[in-house]
Formats: sequence, structure tokens, C-alpha cells
Amino acid sequence: MLLSMAILEHWISQYHPVSIIHSTEPTISGIRLFSYEKVPNADYLYVGRNRDFFENSQSEEVLLVHRKDVISLNTQELEDVFDNLMDAFVFYQNWEQKMLSAYLNENPEQGIIDACKDIFGPMFFATMSLQVTAFSRQYPRGSINRNWDDFWEIGTLSINSLNRMQKGQYLEKMSHAWDCEVFCERYAENYPYSMMISQENAAHKLTGQLTVISRTPFEEYHRHLAIFLKRALCLVAGREGGAEQSSVAQSLFEDFLLGKHTDAASFHTFYQMQGWKPENYCMIVLLGKENMAIAACTYHVKALRKAFPNALFCTGYGLPGQSDREIVCCLPLENRKKQTMDNPFPAEIPEGFFKLAERTGLDYFCSYPFTGVEHLAGQYVQAKTCRDRGEKFYYACALRDLAGLESSEEVRRLALHPALDRILLYDREKGTSFYEILKVYLRCERNRVLTARQLFVHKNTLVYRLEKMVRLFSLDLDDSYEREYLLFSIRCLDEDKTAGPRRQ
Repeated sequence: MLLSMAILEHWISQYHPVSIIHSTEPTISGIRLFSYEKVPNADYLYVGRNRDFFENSQSEEVLLVHRKDVISLNTQELEDVFDNLMDAFVFYQNWEQKMLSAYLNENPEQGIIDACKDIFGPMFFATMSLQVTAFSRQYPRGSINRNWDDFWEIGTLSINSLNRMQKGQYLEKMSHAWDCEVFCERYAENYPYSMMISQENAAHKLTGQLTVISRTPFEEYHRHLAIFLKRALCLVAGREGGAEQSSVAQSLFEDFLLGKHTDAASFHTFYQMQGWKPENYCMIVLLGKENMAIAACTYHVKALRKAFPNALFCTGYGLPGQSDREIVCCLPLENRKKQTMDNPFPAEIPEGFFKLAERTGLDYFCSYPFTGVEHLAGQYVQAKTCRDRGEKFYYACALRDLAGLESSEEVRRLALHPALDRILLYDREKGTSFYEILKVYLRCERNRVLTARQLFVHKNTLVYRLEKMVRLFSLDLDDSYEREYLLFSIRCLDEDKTAGPRRQ
């Protein structure tokens, strides 16, 4: 969840902030202590003392700086401020997660409202037929205003309530990005201010309105938080009429591709929503064709969803390095006990997936499969690498990533030969030594006599074990690329014993 300076300003109000804020939307993805040695990241909030930012200043007061926005705090307790800001990120992250998880509830709008009880005042959700289906349950009849009493008694708006609301004055209609309206009800006592947030389904059809009530005019941070309320409401509405499958899982899937929300709670929510298990395999596949029209892309997504309802699909809109005329697919795979030479992974690609892609003229580019969804960001990079290099499967690109000087540690770890994890696991479970046999055999350039001598085994024993290893793990040791790839992966593994095995 991205925060704004207005949200953080409210969170640290006890420090009496003095602010110069130009931003009109949440753009802060994290927090760092300021240092001259680091290149500032435009997405981060930097915290430091006044003299840290200005060399000639002697002031010890704490400053918060994000792009052109500055907040000065009446305190010198830098560590306390930093801890407080970290608490803000945790709090709002958990809040957003609760709203996204409301999809599990029988009445999801009520779950969203319940998640907001410590952030907003009284709230109620009404359908387009003016039926109130969810409201803040901690405010009984007589505690708000006459409109609230109608909701409590009859579950809808009365004629008198409608007349009173119609006499209200619209104070502000926020931009389309917020899609909210703020107004003042002249004849509503105690809580005269309201903010209405529209709920729309995937077809952009209005399906309901959430109304937030306040004693005082809404502040800027309320407006910024409203966009997350809007998102949660629309995710819930997206499931109506089959317009959007498993909206919460869909949203989390897109976040995982970008390396966001990669915490245990988000993964757990995804598995619950999607009905997947952490031990099951999945892979990322990019699908597209040259000069594909947006309408054709939408048609292909619908056809693929119908054929493979357990998979997740999205277009590349909003994803870096991606065209909105390209389809990104997270494809669940069936686990199997044995692998074959044409598919060395213990996972089965759904029958007909590639046939359907070819029949509809779509090119496809596939990542390695891994268990769970913790590696989706890396798998997404692998699939894009295949696309950029014109290879259908990542196996043909992996060695270059593994040996590339510009490759990150994570890219190298995920590029290791897929057989090695399985060999190491098999050795641990069965007490065998296939990994050591393979390493020595390759380093001896497949000289069986020399290998047997270094391993202190008979040549016939070595031949038997090599044949068994090749059969068990689908290795093609006659292929030069395969041998070089295996040997390089072994070297990387041996050099970094602290990097745990990938879940394959």
C-alpha cells in the first residue's frame, strides 16, 4: 500500500508538524534514514535531522522529505519518529489486507466497514435500490442523526431522509481518480458532513454507494484513504455476473508480479482465495502476437479463462516493460511423480494450453515452474527474458542469466538448473550421493575412469549410478549446453551455501 504525506502527517500529529505538501495522491512506498551516500529514490520518504539535509544548519529538529514535500517536526527524537512511521506502514498495510480479505465474508461490504472502524467515523453501504446492507455497528440508534435512525429501524432511506439529503450542499466533487463526492447536509444534526464513494463492477456499472459520515469537514488524508476504500469495494463488485474472477486473488497476483505484498499474510490470503496449495507448481506465461488489437486481446483473455478457469490472467496495462496488448498468465500445474526428457519438472502443464495458444495465433514465453507463488516476480522476469530473446522456454536463456555480470543474486538463484534442487533433496531423503557424482563426472569431462578413481568406486558401479541418475532426473549429458549449464549451476551453488534451495 502506498501512503501519502497527508496520511503520515496525520499519523504523527503529536509532533505538531509544519508541512509544505504539494502531492495530491499516495506515492510513498517505503521509509529510509537520509544519507548523502545514497541516491534518493523518488518512491521513498527520507527521515533525518535538519542539519543532515542542510549543511549549514545547526537545527536538530526532524525533517521528513519526499520529492518536493517537506514536514518539519517539533522534536529531536529521530529514532522515535522513525519507529512511529514504520508503525504507520504496518498499520495501513494490515488495514488494506483486512479490506481485501473481506471478499471471504458472506457480506463483504460489512467486512470492509468493520475494517475501517478505527480510521473513519460512521459508515453505511446502500445498494442502488437504496437498501442498506452494511453499516458501522458500534453506533446505535439516536447516536448520529435522523438519517442514521432510519437505517437502523427500516434498513433503507425514508422519504424524509431523501428530502433532507437533497437539501444538502455539495462541497466538492473529487477527480475521477478518487470518484468521491463530499457534501454537507444542512438539516442533519451531530454529523452533517458526508463523503460518498461509488462501487462499480468490472463493466463500470454502478452497483452501490458507501457513505462516510463525519462531525467535521473531511481532511486531506481522508480523501487519500478513500481511494483504497474505493478499490476494495470495486474488487468485491467485480465478481458479480462473472465479470471478474476472484478479484482479490487477481489483485494480489498483479501485486506479486511487481514484487509487492510479498508477506506471509498476503500469500495466505491468495491461497485461500484461489484454492491453491503452497506445494503445487505454477509458472508465468506471456502470450501475445504482433500488432494485436486491444479488443482482440480482451477476446483472447475471455477464451483462455473459459478454457482454464483455475489460471489467472491479466493484460500488461500498468505493468513495467509490458504492453497492454500482451497477456500475462499465472498457470497452475498438476504435480506428478515422474518427469520426462521433454519436461524435466515434476509438474504437468495442462493439456491443450499450448495447443489453444497456437490455434489462436498467440506466441508464448514460459518461465520455470516453482512451487507456491513466492517466486512470481522472478518468474515474471524470466518470461519477459524469453520474450525479449525470442525463446519459448526459459531453459534456453538460463545459462546467460546465470553467467551474466549484470544479473542480480535473485536472478541467478532462480536460474540454477532445475534438476539440482531435486537431486539434493533426493540425496537427503535416500542417503545417496548423486550430486557429488554429477559434479565430479562433469569436472572430469565425462571421463569415467578418472571419475571412478576420484570417487573411490568401481567403474561398473559408477556406470550404474550414472544411468540411474540420468533416468531419475531427466538429464541429457550428451548435450553440451546441458553439461555447461549443470556445471555452472553447481559452481554457483557451491560458492553460496547460505542461499537456501528453491522450492521446486
